[in-house]
Amino acid sequence: MKELINQIRVEWFKLQRNNTFWVLIVTSAGLSALLHYLVIIEWWQVHNTPFNQVGLSELNALSTFTVPLYFNLIVSTLAGFFISNEFSQSNVIKNQILSGSKRSQIYLSKYLLFTLGSIVVTIVIPLITAIIEVILLGHGDILTTSSMLYLGRALGLFLLHFLGYTSIILLLAIMMEESGKTIIFSIIFTIVMFAIEKLPKPPFMEMMYENTIFYQFSEVFKFSITNGEILKSILIALVTIIIITMCGIVVFNKKEIK
Repeated sequence: MKELINQIRVEWFKLQRNNTFWVLIVTSAGLSALLHYLVIIEWWQVHNTPFNQVGLSELNALSTFTVPLYFNLIVSTLAGFFISNEFSQSNVIKNQILSGSKRSQIYLSKYLLFTLGSIVVTIVIPLITAIIEVILLGHGDILTTSSMLYLGRALGLFLLHFLGYTSIILLLAIMMEESGKTIIFSIIFTIVMFAIEKLPKPPFMEMMYENTIFYQFSEVFKFSITNGEILKSILIALVTIIIITMCGIVVFNKKEIK
């Protein structure tokens, strides 16, 4: 456990010094501020979002940040320049990243810090920006107890599935071993999943898709959701995280050291 904690500190240090991470933070904050301002002054009309149903139409711009096609650009970019750049040009692990730690601990620490960075840029920054603008522009009355409970439940479940998504992108980054390939393949993967969602599917494939985190990304924002659906959503996320993380550790363990 001590070795894992020390490795997490190492990855935290790397994340703080990663220029891409800070560029993404500034970009996310600026884009979120602009989109929410346009929505609040009603210059940009966003319809049929889950936030409308709970009286949070001023937060409609948040729906942009919850779509995989959008947040993939952030997550894959961070993966490309925070994870993939730790491989040499010959696609093997740079010896200095091992630092005497077990590979499983290194992988888990990278997953934790990569996920933390992704959450900050994709979820925390847009949410904080939205709430600040809503209050400053005189719409703070929409933040009632019921609306905040809805946000807590929806974003909590979304965050859980987001952990599954970052585990998939991290696995891709380890396999691709290059920032450009990581970004391209993760975008292609997300587009394929988006196409599967929109195109007609056989009943069996429909059932399979409904038990993935990609389907749950939109389902968790439904205004009304039963306890059974919540439990199912949690199980899908946990199973995804566990299976993909185990696969990632196996792949990472097989990487050559140089």
